Amino acid sequence: MTLAALSACSYAGVLAYTLARSGRALPAAGALGSIGGLLLVVVLVRANAELVPWPLAFLCVAYGVELVVRGAGVDGAAPLVAVGLLLCGELAAWSIDERLRITAERAVRRARAVALGALAFGSLALAALVIALAAAPAGSGLAWTVLGAAGTVAVVGLAVRLARRS
Repeated sequence: MTLAALSACSYAGVLAYTLARSGRALPAAGALGSIGGLLLVVVLVRANAELVPWPLAFLCVAYGVELVVRGAGVDGAAPLVAVGLLLCGELAAWSIDERLRITAERAVRRARAVALGALAFGSLALAALVIALAAAPAGSGLAWTVLGAAGTVAVVGLAVRLARRS
């Protein structure tokens, strides 16, 4: 129950941030976010792991609509939004897994919590780096090109490494 509540809180935090900045996009972002929130409740109540991505997709679209309508540049809080979405999905899946008849040992649960915390922290750090590089004024020079290429390679490399672990 605690994991489901934490997942819902993470969703609500990202939705609140999106709606607070929406302005003209409030009706669309609010509708999409609310539909996703209701879907998350259904997913958590029915314990259907296959539907976990759908509430996140609705929230992502609501956030995207807000960004497009606002039309500003790079959103400095995007790494926090990304980590909120990551935590929402992972905590929802973990909540559903805990309802299985096979109970996990305490050490396994502790290792999963540590891994999730490390993944969230690493994702936040990497996303903040990418956003900082994207927000930096574009210069014309070899140094910026090399830095951008190195950042891209690091992001792809980390994604492949994390995919191989799971």
